[in-house]
Amino acid sequence: MKIYKFGGSSVKNSKRVKKLYNLLKEVGHKKTLIVISAIGNTTNKLEKVVNKYFLKKNTDIKISEIEGNHLKMINDLFPYNHNINIYIKNIFNGIKYFLKKNKYRKYNFIYDQVVGSGELISTKLISEYLNFIGMKNIWLDCRNYIKTDNSYCEAHVNWTKTNKKIKQLKKNYLYIIQGFIGADSNYFTTTLGREGSDYTASIFSYCLKAESQTTWKDVSGILNADPRFFLKNNLLNSLSYDEALELSYYGASVIHTKTLHPLKKKQIPLYVRSFLYPKKKGTLVSKKINKEIIKPCFIVKKNHKLISFYIKNFSFFLETNIRDIFTIISKYKIKVFLIQSSSISISICVEDKFNNLNILINKLKSDFIIKLLNNVYLYTILHYNVNNFNFFLKKIKIILRQINSDTAQWIIK
Repeated sequence: MKIYKFGGSSVKNSKRVKKLYNLLKEVGHKKTLIVISAIGNTTNKLEKVVNKYFLKKNTDIKISEIEGNHLKMINDLFPYNHNINIYIKNIFNGIKYFLKKNKYRKYNFIYDQVVGSGELISTKLISEYLNFIGMKNIWLDCRNYIKTDNSYCEAHVNWTKTNKKIKQLKKNYLYIIQGFIGADSNYFTTTLGREGSDYTASIFSYCLKAESQTTWKDVSGILNADPRFFLKNNLLNSLSYDEALELSYYGASVIHTKTLHPLKKKQIPLYVRSFLYPKKKGTLVSKKINKEIIKPCFIVKKNHKLISFYIKNFSFFLETNIRDIFTIISKYKIKVFLIQSSSISISICVEDKFNNLNILINKLKSDFIIKLLNNVYLYTILHYNVNNFNFFLKKIKIILRQINSDTAQWIIK
């Protein structure tokens, strides 16, 4: 069985949905399970709904705006009064009702119940469209298959329960299923973290022992530099799992960090191919060691924070000081990308995904002098050489840098 994953940009409008149909006809769709993200930037818009809710602002207008965008797509794809209209309207009415009646004020819980709706809507719309034009498929609710704990916004998969559920699927059909979401033991929606649809695909690949997994992107494959930041970039034809994991860890956005572990365990090949040009081979990630000369890879992460800790009496940093800092960092799920220490200080570049950094500062300010620099960029070069190094020295005002035998990192404002 093959697993395909399509991101939100692949289904962002009715033209793209029709393109998806043509792509499936071209590359084949028998014995295939397709994981689909929310349409376009629906996730971002639903996040704004959640934020408005917690600011005690009216959310109905924003919800109706998102609903209108989906209904427009329906009008372009279906005949008048198709049953899909009822399903979509019920979902959006359910969001409004939930926000009016809910009394549980935990942000992460509310987030998952609201934002997780995006994938339910997109997959139902696309499943119905494919059935309408003759490509028979079965729509599945992912919450019936991916079972998690209740760590909302970053749920952990219960692999025993999930594997048992997914293995019940027969492999002779075309399935359409959501990325990003699962359900806890009380059947509340949980999410697997932003960009979690890739991870969903690899969960199904692992449990179904898929012959391959393909992620369809707007780009031609995995590039050695993010085209949003670098004019010059090259396609990486093949990567080992470990090389891809390293790229993902440092922030390459093409592959979600968690995606690769299940694939590596069962040695399932991952293809990253162009949605727009499906005849192109793209990038293969597999066990095979890449015999090509490894190109330098340039990665940029923005909106990070640089936090520096100093001992109040300017004495030396001890192991216990470092332990105290990282205990709090771990507790509040603050992801660390760079650490640099000296005898009297330690500086850490972090991503504050869950907005917990202020809590961390309040917990530690009695013991340390703390300096915070917001909105920094973290540049990472894997497999760097002297020419890459000189390029950064000439072009960028550096706040902090760290270089080892194979990796160079710079923090800039």
